[in-house]
Amino acid sequence: MGVKRAARWSVLILLVGLAYGAWIWLRPTPEPDWGRLEAQARAFCTARGLSYPLQQPALRIEKGARRLILLERGKPVAEFPIALSRASEGHKQREGDRKTPEGDYFVCEKHVSRRFYLFLGLSYPSALDAQAGYRAGRIDAAQRAAIESAIRAGQCPPWDTPLGGAIGIHGGGAGRDWTLGCIAVDDAHIELLYMLLPIGCPVQIAP
Repeated sequence: MGVKRAARWSVLILLVGLAYGAWIWLRPTPEPDWGRLEAQARAFCTARGLSYPLQQPALRIEKGARRLILLERGKPVAEFPIALSRASEGHKQREGDRKTPEGDYFVCEKHVSRRFYLFLGLSYPSALDAQAGYRAGRIDAAQRAAIESAIRAGQCPPWDTPLGGAIGIHGGGAGRDWTLGCIAVDDAHIELLYMLLPIGCPVQIAP
């Protein structure tokens, strides 16, 4: 009798857990207050004597220093702390290695995220990544061509090859390393970056 009761409780706990997980994934993603975010971005620019929107924004991410530098016309205008993964050292080469890529990329998409609040997708793998991956035998010629074609068109490359993908800058906090290869910042900072950085914005990631 005790064994049956324990089994029933185990099944009940499992069902509750599954129901909660389904609710987390299926619940509507909260829509940010875009008016507030735009006002914040305008105030940020006004305080620094910059126009809004920025004319030539760019990012430099320094992995070792755990910092993100926002540039306008090549000049630094702000700096924010970042979090990476606990295995971030070195250049990303394959899916699941938890590394943050190094090199020249661009913002290729933007979306509201249930888990990460706001997400700026980056154009990893780049054409150079594709060529290196092809030479190493990690991807085939068709996959290399698809990546190169997307980059030439200014679009996100395929994120489902053995090189990995879906690397981006997102919210969630920069207090400790916790990502799987992305670049995390505090929510207040991703709000600002989301409003200031257009699709196509250059992003340089340094060791």
